[in-house]
Amino acid sequence: MNPVGTELVTVYERTLLLRNEKRDIDQLRLNPDNPRLRHEYFLGSKTLTEQQVEDLIWDKDTTKKLYQAIVGSGGIQNPLYINEAGVVIEGNRRAVVARKLRAKLDSGELQGRDASIAKTIVGNIHPWPAVDQAEHMYRMANQDGFPIETIAEVTERSRPWVYQKLAAYEWTKNYLKGNPKGSTTDYSYFEELHKNKSALKKIANFDPSDSNDMQHFHGLISTGKIPMAIHVRQLPKILVDKDAKKILETQGVEKAWIAVATKNPQITSPTFQAITAATDALHKIPRDEYLDIPHDSAKKRLILQLQSELNKVLKDLDIS
Repeated sequence: MNPVGTELVTVYERTLLLRNEKRDIDQLRLNPDNPRLRHEYFLGSKTLTEQQVEDLIWDKDTTKKLYQAIVGSGGIQNPLYINEAGVVIEGNRRAVVARKLRAKLDSGELQGRDASIAKTIVGNIHPWPAVDQAEHMYRMANQDGFPIETIAEVTERSRPWVYQKLAAYEWTKNYLKGNPKGSTTDYSYFEELHKNKSALKKIANFDPSDSNDMQHFHGLISTGKIPMAIHVRQLPKILVDKDAKKILETQGVEKAWIAVATKNPQITSPTFQAITAATDALHKIPRDEYLDIPHDSAKKRLILQLQSELNKVLKDLDIS
């Protein structure tokens, strides 16, 4: 067990801190409460043994297809999520595939290329860095000729997710061609760019498929104006503001974001976010609800309470 860092993930709106570790597949235990097995679990009305869980998962055609796809692609793309006791919470099919590969290796059933691939897979049941994962998928698509559907099956992710990884890696390659001082770790900028491309186009008329816009983005990275990939999420609101855009290009994203927040306090203040939302709700209130306010005591009370609080603020701060 070799710790290799931690990461924050969001699951059902809960933020969890996960510890990244490398574990031998034999240390892991399958989850009998796996959603794919609940039908058998409830029918049997008993706790399934480890071997029964493995057999049920392996008997499914989707697991066998995943086995073939993983061997064909040369790797397990996504990490397994386990609890402190080593029970697999997410990734039971991948764990079973790894077990089957281990068993075939031990029996000598796999030889040559397949054995080499299996050793790599069984020995690497741990998270890949994002750029390495993207590079592997890029090779699968562009060198090995795997269709997007197969890559999505291997990674157990959606096709849009695969397209995002492939596009971000392609953008990174193009960036590094013109910026030799760059690093493959700059991939994270382009993945964020892909995630935010719709907002950039809608709000700031910035299109990553436009060569001029992309060159502008390259310059912001290479000159250190965007020190962290997460700052890319702030670009739509910065680029749409002429003053903030100029500050971005001369002083960097942190100063530009201050300029944006100064003009739009709701961006950084939960209080003014709520005020903005309430104002917008009143502006867009359906006419039937609007006309019903004088006749509904509860609705009228809320409106009068809002008026009272606003009057207090105006009076206390001498705002007219």
